[in-house]
Amino acid sequence: MSTNINKIKDLSTEQKQKLLAKLRDKKLGGLGQLKEEKKIDNNFKQGENFAYKFNLPPNFLKTEFAKIGIEDPAPDMVQVEAKAASLNFRDLMIAMGMYPPTPGIPSVMGSDYAGVVSKVGENVTRYKPGDKVMLLSAGSLLIDNSIDPKSHFCKYMNVHHNQVFPMPESASFTDAACIPTVYITSYFSLINSARIQKDETVLIHSATGGVGLSAIEICKWKGCKIFATAGNAEKRELLKKKGASLVMDSRSTNFEKEILEYTNGKGVDVVLNTLSGDMMKAGINVLDFFGRFLQIDKKDIAMNNSIELSNFEKGLSFTAVDIGLLTRDYNTINRIFIELNELIDQGEIKPIQSTVYSYKKLGEALNYMSKSAHIGKLVIEFN
Repeated sequence: MSTNINKIKDLSTEQKQKLLAKLRDKKLGGLGQLKEEKKIDNNFKQGENFAYKFNLPPNFLKTEFAKIGIEDPAPDMVQVEAKAASLNFRDLMIAMGMYPPTPGIPSVMGSDYAGVVSKVGENVTRYKPGDKVMLLSAGSLLIDNSIDPKSHFCKYMNVHHNQVFPMPESASFTDAACIPTVYITSYFSLINSARIQKDETVLIHSATGGVGLSAIEICKWKGCKIFATAGNAEKRELLKKKGASLVMDSRSTNFEKEILEYTNGKGVDVVLNTLSGDMMKAGINVLDFFGRFLQIDKKDIAMNNSIELSNFEKGLSFTAVDIGLLTRDYNTINRIFIELNELIDQGEIKPIQSTVYSYKKLGEALNYMSKSAHIGKLVIEFN
């Protein structure tokens, strides 16, 4: 089961760049260029299960959902009726047939959901029908614990009870669907790993994405000073409004010089890194004594790249963060969700910015994601 959940992991910057390059070159059908075909009826009755009808090559102007079966949950499973789901870049890669497969495990679109428990297995005591929950899903599970390969963004799904978490009482379903992957990543990185403290300075790269915006909320709650990068002027302006003291370009290494000049050579205490290559190394260069570098990009690790160790004379630490590994420790995941729920309900941190689509507009949402123009998360709503 943990192997299945590891499919939820985010993708490297390199994988995203390759996909976007192919989309720009229209090698995969040219998103937005396909002519709309016959009218699709995506209306279903209450209680019917349905899922996105996956086809290659994709036609995002022809978003079709189809009925699929749903078994009663196995003894350790929970059945959830989805109310909302947020998109991750892996969903776009799966839709385009470019997601790197795991042998024997189907790649299913949809991982971050919010909804209502409809049924529970006989061994499950923590949840009951009617409970509002969030979940991390790698696809709806069949009775033998295998993943239903047709359960792309499905309305009803069976998941192991360890994949289910209570929703904040104050959150809407669309807000809650944005919480699991991004807030687990930012909270574990900044609180569990870096142990950020009041008045420390944190550099957040690519800060208008889901992880970046959630990290800003956590830094504000802890009273940290925020430096941030983003890829265009509009996004950088938003970061200024979010309270970042210094905002820079995420597409060059100039941020190294800017930070050292701004801080009179001191640098920052923590870097939450999504960049690779020379830009990753530039991030290490701006760390102050006892600085903590949090590596959430996977490219350099996957390529076994090296870094110079001379900066580590300053007592630096380097932590590779992969939330897929947390499936080895569900106690930690549950504890983080409990703490996050309390913080959200108390107003200490806020759900991140999102753009909401009807599930019938899933193709439109994926098309928009392919342009890398969105801020925060894209969400589909199951009305």
